[in-house]
Amino acid sequence: MRNLFLSAALATSVLAGATSAQAVDMKFSLWIPPMHPLVAGLTEWGKDVETASGGEIAVKVFPAEQLGKAADHYDMARDGIVDMAMVAPGYSPGRFPIWSIIELPFTFKNSTAGAKALHEWYTAYVDKEMPDVKLCLVTMHHPGTLHLAKTEVRTPDQLKGLRIRPAGPVTSAFVTAQGGNTVQAALPEIRELAERGVVDGVTWPPDIFVIKAESALKYHMGAPFYITAQAQVINKDFYAGLSDAQKAVIDSHCTPEWSAKVNQGWANGEMAALEKLKGLEGHTVYTLTDEEFGKWKEAAAPLVDDVLKTASDRYGMDAKQVQAELFDRLDANDARY
Repeated sequence: MRNLFLSAALATSVLAGATSAQAVDMKFSLWIPPMHPLVAGLTEWGKDVETASGGEIAVKVFPAEQLGKAADHYDMARDGIVDMAMVAPGYSPGRFPIWSIIELPFTFKNSTAGAKALHEWYTAYVDKEMPDVKLCLVTMHHPGTLHLAKTEVRTPDQLKGLRIRPAGPVTSAFVTAQGGNTVQAALPEIRELAERGVVDGVTWPPDIFVIKAESALKYHMGAPFYITAQAQVINKDFYAGLSDAQKAVIDSHCTPEWSAKVNQGWANGEMAALEKLKGLEGHTVYTLTDEEFGKWKEAAAPLVDDVLKTASDRYGMDAKQVQAELFDRLDANDARY
């Protein structure tokens, strides 16, 4: 009889263990500083995950490269050094050629609907290009442009001889193709370099106030020249170790709609900065004519061909069709420029 009671107790214990999931901490590594508006958006996302999971998933956000360098974040998520990481594909030139398609000039016109469209589009290709991780969210800054120290640049040939601090490999390739020079500089150095004439301009989102460069950069091209974006990815072993209910919570928070929601605060700040620039004494936000814009598109054509060829050659795909699918998603979300 005693053995019967022991067996019943053991069975009850096993059943309880099977139905009660263990709470987990989820280490989420970012490389942006704590005051960046995206940190607030991602922190709120984490709080919603915790609430939806009944406290079983506690998302711990670590900004400012506390857990590793920015360029290492994909490998950190892949190898389980962190459970979730903010990956900047542009920091690894050549590694993610499908993703590079989104960085081609004059593609996106906003970053909230744009993030939703990007998420919808890239879901079809993430297993090919980022097979080691689970895609959760995509984030991006509001479309960036050219900010210049001394003069307007209305056509791409006017970049010749200028020294530009580019946002990434795609914008760098565009500048050099027009006869410009690229200057690699840390963000805190930009204002001083512009004031000293070492840098003539930067490619950057509208909020140049965040890099304190408004005293040096006075001319701003009023066209969404480029975007850079980030993939928020999850370690596959971490995800596999969750209970079915916990996985359902993560899945419901790794959606295109959540990508748009997380981006909203960042976008609001960028758009407010653009309006501030328009009214700031001594600053000019200029609009391109249709003829001028046509020259930018024409100048970008060889770069478009190169980026698409790289993706086609790497994966044996028709990258023009892949880009057309991106355009379709952007059109559907009213996010295409």
